[in-house]
Amino acid sequence: MRFITFGYLFFFVIVFISYWSIKNKKAKLWIIAISSSLFYASWSIEFFLHFISFVFLNFFFSQLIRNSQNLKKKKIWLSIILILDISNLFFFKYLYFIIKILYDITDLEFFKKEVLNSLLLHYLGQESIVLPLAISFYTFQMIAYVVDTYKIKIQRKDSLLEFYVFILFFPQLVAGPIMRHSDFFYQLDHEIQLTKEKVIRGYYLIFIGLIKKVIIADNIASIIDPIFLNPLEYNGFANFLAGVGYAIRVYGDFSGYTDIARGSAHLLGFSIPENFEGPFLSISISEFWRRWHVTLSSWLRDYIYITLGGSRVSPFRTYVNLIITFTLGGLWHGANYTYLFWGFFNGILLLLERLIPNFNNAFGKSGVLQWLGILYTFFFFSIGLLFFNAPDIQHSFWMFEQIFFLKDGKFITKDSIIQFITFLVFVFVFNYFQYYKNKFKIKETRDIILLCILGIVVVWLLGNYSPKTQSFIYFQF
Repeated sequence: MRFITFGYLFFFVIVFISYWSIKNKKAKLWIIAISSSLFYASWSIEFFLHFISFVFLNFFFSQLIRNSQNLKKKKIWLSIILILDISNLFFFKYLYFIIKILYDITDLEFFKKEVLNSLLLHYLGQESIVLPLAISFYTFQMIAYVVDTYKIKIQRKDSLLEFYVFILFFPQLVAGPIMRHSDFFYQLDHEIQLTKEKVIRGYYLIFIGLIKKVIIADNIASIIDPIFLNPLEYNGFANFLAGVGYAIRVYGDFSGYTDIARGSAHLLGFSIPENFEGPFLSISISEFWRRWHVTLSSWLRDYIYITLGGSRVSPFRTYVNLIITFTLGGLWHGANYTYLFWGFFNGILLLLERLIPNFNNAFGKSGVLQWLGILYTFFFFSIGLLFFNAPDIQHSFWMFEQIFFLKDGKFITKDSIIQFITFLVFVFVFNYFQYYKNKFKIKETRDIILLCILGIVVVWLLGNYSPKTQSFIYFQF
């Protein structure tokens, strides 16, 4: 069930009416639990049952860890559940990739994907391994919970119902943000209320999210997709614009999803974390990754980078930890050489920034230098996306070849250029509002009028400029 369908609108209206017609907090949680279950089960009942089995397992082991007084036993319980969670993610998301690597190294027929699929069909009656919806997101959320329980960072005694709602909360279930215990459970310690401010913020976020996703991301996809699929047919500048265009698209798509998710949560009386804090106004790659997909970046920092030793070890080990963390972050996005190279590429950029003395202060002295920093950051992020979005690593290398050797070929149309520039301007405006979010306060009378105008504008835009709706990019992760 996708956010930008009438099916979701109908579903949310029913949930909203049922939810606010009941005053009892526990009954409200039951409505969210049931609604979230239906939301996920509408995609696959089998994978829903598989999903909740891991929800129950993680809650059970978190209770064992919490209640055990023996440190050795705590470590055993933690190890068991982490092995189960990671093995589950590995099997569904990375088994094919490991087999591909083995085949590329050995060239043995046994490691072909078709051989594994034939074995699955023969023994299990399944034609192939299907990736469960949201597996990367809910796995990381559950891992954070059990690890924080082990580290005694969670003092609150959460019930199974509360934990179930926390993991399956449908506004953020499919593509995050990746919530921590501290992001959610404090809101359950008092009555859940729908304030005017939450309603106004909720509608603002949903309307803006629709513009980002449907008007910007889906429209620019038709311009850049042909270039990513056939880079050798286009000249170097067109290939470079494809990278910039995909930066616009992935921001509009993912930030748009997050806005709609947060807006839906606000209308149910909850606040969930922001995932984007004006990343395109960053003046360095290191700042960019503090502002882009914030909940994933902080997760990787806290549960991988720091676990490896972080910056507390020798400089060389610190640099290795950085590269490992970002390479694994790339693999989190998908089981493909393209994501592996993308993560490694960003890790190298961060390493270079650390090696250059006073680099992080170089662009902060004046307005002109800050804009140079913004252009530098946006350029390298866009170039890196040639790995992220290409069908395979060969296409990525073709795009780099076209760009850096100034190869000839077709170019995009004048109308596409105008559309491209318009979308770029709007994306930077949206980043400005995120970057300076504390400047903008809710004023009830003014904002109700603005919401009415914005609502009319959104309906008009969707009616006139909405292309064939595409699935959210991060649904595949």
